[in-house]
Amino acid sequence: MKVYYEDAKKTFDAEIEALNRVKSSLGKSFDEAVDKILSTKGRVIFIGIGKSGIIADKIAASFSSVGLASFYIDAGTAYHGDLGRVSSDDVVIFISNSGETQEVLQALSALQNIHNNELATIALTGSEDSTLAKNTDIVLSIDVAEEADITKLAPTSSTTATLVMGDALLVAIETAKEFDRESFAMYHPGGSIGKILLQNVKNSMHTKIPYVHVDTSINEVIYRISDYGIGITLVKDEQENVIGIITDGDIRKKFLNISKVKGSTAKDYMTQGFISISENKRNREAWRKMANYNISNLVVLDKDKKVVGVVTIHDVLE
Repeated sequence: MKVYYEDAKKTFDAEIEALNRVKSSLGKSFDEAVDKILSTKGRVIFIGIGKSGIIADKIAASFSSVGLASFYIDAGTAYHGDLGRVSSDDVVIFISNSGETQEVLQALSALQNIHNNELATIALTGSEDSTLAKNTDIVLSIDVAEEADITKLAPTSSTTATLVMGDALLVAIETAKEFDRESFAMYHPGGSIGKILLQNVKNSMHTKIPYVHVDTSINEVIYRISDYGIGITLVKDEQENVIGIITDGDIRKKFLNISKVKGSTAKDYMTQGFISISENKRNREAWRKMANYNISNLVVLDKDKKVVGVVTIHDVLE
């Protein structure tokens, strides 16, 4: 059987070497690019084609995720109407490893004519002597010497370097904007990040809660837990006060230690008291509390300390 992972290691080594080369070239122009992006009153627009275009699209998406209005224009279609999407207030980042890609240069020339050479431009290119580099305001070098593939022709190290340069710009911008997890969640309200950071417990909790009494038989307790599908039931005393909780895990753990299972009741399996959280707390706080107590659910209380629901670890994370 042929061993391929040794070739894979060589690829990693080649691309790491390429990234170190690009890293060593970083300097004042990088700071200028970050300042230019942060000071723009318009959008950040990426223009590229082919593999570089795919990377450009990803970087633009990353910029948007931190609140910078950003999008990608394929250089192949830019020259056929998409140039109208660019305004004088925008910053346009052109990506071409050679710096001589015809479609990219055509887009650059056309935009400079449209905006009387007043458009802010940045180049990500492997050649600082290229036509692209000589005709843009700021140049970020992605010179990798050679590609990592066998032919030394397929975009490998160069696209990796471009992607990492985009990530480096993103992180620098996040730092300058003091961007944090809550800020990130603002632009991802529909995903798991937004759910745990932005939503309150009351938006995630189960409001239909199973209850049993201390003298409820174990058979009925199991039925109640199974019927509601949240893995727990709350336990009430004779005065209808909630005094404890039973989880399906409690039953499994204590089952073998109960001498007379057939006649056992909720009281034999319940945990006295319970860990609770206010319905107005964020899901993040619920998750932290469950992690601290090594439990998978919390009883939810309203402002009057009345039980209004149950929230599970799955509710706040999925």
